[in-house]
Amino acid sequence: MKIGILKKGDKVLTITAEFIAVQRKNGEVDIIPMIKDEMGLRVDIEGIVTIGYGENIVEVSTGDVVVTTF
Repeated sequence: MKIGILKKGDKVLTITAEFIAVQRKNGEVDIIPMIKDEMGLRVDIEGIVTIGYGENIVEVSTGDVVVTTF
């Protein structure tokens, strides 16, 4: 099995049964959920959370709509 989620300059911070934490080249961290189902192990691309730089604001995008909380 190979999980192809890294890009050049990225590094894996931790792996659990539920997620993989990847530090991206720009310093942000993606928490990438893993799902095990009847097909095997796969990445939950809709559940990825990015921890980035900012002013303690949480933003969620759905299509053209962005919801922001403070």
